[in-house]
Amino acid sequence: MRKPENILYGTGDKPPLQILLVLALQQMSFLGVYLVISPLFARELGLDPPQSLQLVSATLLASGLGVLLQTAKISGIGSGYFCPLQATSSTFAGLILVKTHSGLSAVFGMVGVVGLAQMAFAWLFQRLRGVLTVQVAGLAVLLIGLGLGYYGIKLVLEADAGLELQQQGLLCALTLGTMIVFNVWSSGFLRLFSAFLGLLAGFIGSYALGAIPDSDWAVFHDAPLFYLPRPMNIGWSLDHHAILPAIITGLFLALHGFGALVAAQRFNDADWKRPDLQLVKQGILAEGLTNVCNSFLNGLPLTSSGGAVSLAASTGCTSRYLAYWLAALMAGIAFMPKAIVFWQILPLPVMGSALIFLASFTALSGLQVIASRLLDNRKTLALGIGLILGVSYEPVLRPFHQASAEALKTLLFSGVSLGVFVAVVLSALFQIRNHTREQRTFDAQHSSLDEVIVFLEQQGRIWGARPEIVRRAEHATWQAFEILTEHGLLDRQDGDSDKIRLQTIFNEYTFTVILGYSGKVLPLMTHPPSHEEMLNDEGAVLQMAGYLLHRLADQVRARHDGERCELRLIFND
Repeated sequence: MRKPENILYGTGDKPPLQILLVLALQQMSFLGVYLVISPLFARELGLDPPQSLQLVSATLLASGLGVLLQTAKISGIGSGYFCPLQATSSTFAGLILVKTHSGLSAVFGMVGVVGLAQMAFAWLFQRLRGVLTVQVAGLAVLLIGLGLGYYGIKLVLEADAGLELQQQGLLCALTLGTMIVFNVWSSGFLRLFSAFLGLLAGFIGSYALGAIPDSDWAVFHDAPLFYLPRPMNIGWSLDHHAILPAIITGLFLALHGFGALVAAQRFNDADWKRPDLQLVKQGILAEGLTNVCNSFLNGLPLTSSGGAVSLAASTGCTSRYLAYWLAALMAGIAFMPKAIVFWQILPLPVMGSALIFLASFTALSGLQVIASRLLDNRKTLALGIGLILGVSYEPVLRPFHQASAEALKTLLFSGVSLGVFVAVVLSALFQIRNHTREQRTFDAQHSSLDEVIVFLEQQGRIWGARPEIVRRAEHATWQAFEILTEHGLLDRQDGDSDKIRLQTIFNEYTFTVILGYSGKVLPLMTHPPSHEEMLNDEGAVLQMAGYLLHRLADQVRARHDGERCELRLIFND
């Protein structure tokens, strides 16, 4: 794994202590936007203020635990990447459905089942290599970026009390402009803190414009500085009505986590080619275990934060040591109501500007992942329909909210999970009659390079191989054609022209081209013949051709079976 140029401190690097502390504050400043989700949900459940505060504290404690589990990578739990967890309002439909049928305590029993479902799907994902492809991973990252950007624009344009449109625009320009200036035109430490400096500028601007209402300041002043959270203060129970919504919610949380974890892998490896499904499994296991613990704390379900991953990448620090400081900060704030309220009073245009900043990096990274592979009609349709449904999440969701069948609402969890779910289902469906072996017979004397290129490109699109791998295969295959014909290695059969049967195999890791023919086997050399051999040995020219072919492919194998010969060219993808 090679560290990208834009990353100052990679996964295994240890930044100075003071930098880690400020970066942890920066991450907490961003994740603070999700602290408002707990009070919103508390309002939906009808909780009183002390219970609402307990809900926020429990969710923060679980988030700190999840960051540690995700990064520590102990006993097969955790991906080893910096990938914080966050609450999401998309789980509200399932949780409220359970509360309506089974009561408030069953909501937190459902959170435990959600965690168990995530862990079960983590094991399943590892076995879905054929449908959880690089392109699907790119779609997940792209949808995370688009979702962040959409939510950011929505926050910027939402009218705060007493805040005019010009003031909203000014706060957005101040916050986003500060982030851009320090990220683009500065280097070193200032770029590391570009998001934090932007949020700080936005807060100062909000204070100067009077964008924070007096009522919010009153709540901040009245909040106690310190208190002791009480786990299980609301209760815990398990009801059979909660099992199906919990399993569905666990599936879509796992799909969302898949996207965030792929983004973390992509941001940390300059040579990234495909998702490491083993690490994805370990990361989702960490999420699931966190939610199991979270259910006994009486907190909200958590999933990996694609925004936090993007923030770490955009500012140049993805170090796992940052996770330890962030976990400690989350745990400390869980005991400090005044700090919780402070993050909740930050004006929405400031937080929305931060989301727009992060969305730019994430969405373009997803596009790069998708574009790194060739696409045929099957993949184009699977990804295209998934993308359209993912970005159209709210209009798709509206009819279900108006329908009387409440259980259907849990099927539409978030734009990311909906789009990925559709793409995975369609990819699995399109596997029907999509064979991994294809072959075609060519006339060796009269076939052209264009015919070979067309065949190999068609196979590359079907299987989603990288364009550069297909280009290498085309060049090496045509060289093999010329060697077989020019050196008389092909036998004519019944006066017919020489025939070469071309077969391709792809398995996500290698692109293999097999040339089958009747004739003599090609001698393969790992070392070139010497100058003396080239002058004195007639077979040395053929040996040199075999050596050069060996240089064009990652592996070359030749075998002879009776009258049939086989030349196998293997290219690592």
